[in-house]
Amino acid sequence: MNNSNIENIVYKKRTAHAGKSDFPQIEKYGIQSDSEVDDYLFEKSRILDMEGTDRTKYTIYGILIVLPVLVISAIPDKNLPWGSNSLFVAIAIGLLLVAIEKAIILTIQKFRLQKIYNECIENYVNDVIKYEESNS
Repeated sequence: MNNSNIENIVYKKRTAHAGKSDFPQIEKYGIQSDSEVDDYLFEKSRILDMEGTDRTKYTIYGILIVLPVLVISAIPDKNLPWGSNSLFVAIAIGLLLVAIEKAIILTIQKFRLQKIYNECIENYVNDVIKYEESNS
């Protein structure tokens, strides 16, 4: 399941099964209100979506890969540090930049998710998802 749209999935399931007696009730999880769950899921989705759309991600990745190639193309051929292999080194540097960018984004996401983590709401959300899967 894609975590970035978990907010919509849980909302739809809560709406569809709200009146059922065996459906998870927020009070049993120590949650004060529906808005507390909604706010938590909104924030979690926002953090998970911070990279943007696939189009945005791939545009950034492409720029990061091409940037070292552009820099190396500005250097005269006789001054290239790796000779005829300079293009491959530049592409490797670009791929390294992509990996670094991805690692930074994942680190930021992990830190922010840890900061907002609420075990009661996570348990509730997991039970809502399991309920739908076992009773559909």
